[in-house]
Amino acid sequence: MRFSILTLLAAFAVPQAGDPLPKPAFQGDYFGEMARAFGVIVAVDAKERVVTAKLDKDGRSVRIPVKDDTELHVRDSWGELSDYSPGQHVMFFMYVDDDRNWTYARAIQDDIHMRARHNHFAAIVKIDLEGRTCATQRQEKDGKGNVKRVNAVFAYAADAKVWKGKTAGGVETLKEGDEVIVQLVERDGKLVASEILDREGDNAVRAMQDERHRQDQDRLGLPAYVTDVEVLSGAVQVTVAWSASDRAKKDLKPGATVAVVPSEGKPFAAAVCSLQAVDSRQRASMAISAWVAGRLAPGQSLRIFLPGTGPEVPQGRAGVPAPKK
Repeated sequence: MRFSILTLLAAFAVPQAGDPLPKPAFQGDYFGEMARAFGVIVAVDAKERVVTAKLDKDGRSVRIPVKDDTELHVRDSWGELSDYSPGQHVMFFMYVDDDRNWTYARAIQDDIHMRARHNHFAAIVKIDLEGRTCATQRQEKDGKGNVKRVNAVFAYAADAKVWKGKTAGGVETLKEGDEVIVQLVERDGKLVASEILDREGDNAVRAMQDERHRQDQDRLGLPAYVTDVEVLSGAVQVTVAWSASDRAKKDLKPGATVAVVPSEGKPFAAAVCSLQAVDSRQRASMAISAWVAGRLAPGQSLRIFLPGTGPEVPQGRAGVPAPKK
């Protein structure tokens, strides 16, 4: 009897011919439990990669760790941690542990990005010039497909910028019927709109941020981190963060030799062997010097400079070893 039970258990434990092999898959139950919270940025520590914020819900102060693959969304585009500033209103999308405690940010989105991506453009139905407020109305569908009307009122700053194209105007350019989104900031303890954008304005602002982000990548390098390293062969795998994956896919070509700067370290050269899509990120296999590989570790932050940008490609022990004949 004992033998038959063990045999039965073993039969269930070992995959049988024709059974599908296990593979990662989107886990909706976890996604649904991830925290979403709005708040105002109090401080940004770019060196420690921590954002301190005051939450809208209860006024509680929280410290938000930011990792290399945290999505940083600014002005309906991508950005750097330095693009956020105290007083700015944002949304935090947080990973959690099995006790629902926050761990680190999957994404930080300013109001412009969050509202534009959710199509929260709302029609202005009333402008109160004396009170500096606008009443808005929009429609959205609930989970059952029923259309509901969403009414809201926002206050705006006296110096608020209104974007209806490539050049910003003042609040006098607003009119009833305009469909807009706003970026809120905290001033004197109150949330007011510092920028108001219609769809054309959002397109213009996004284009400007796209270009600024491209220039930042040329200046700072593509954010990435070490996924694996084998010292003796000088083999390293690096994952390029979401914010730079499109650029890596387009411009980081196998066969190229690039300069790489690790966090708290000296630049080194890396020869790109291959590039592979991993979800919406890019993973690069590179050949480097063993002298360099010996000071790298999985998880370490890197900045990869595309050809023609950043520092000169190092030579010597920090360079790429010559191929063996």
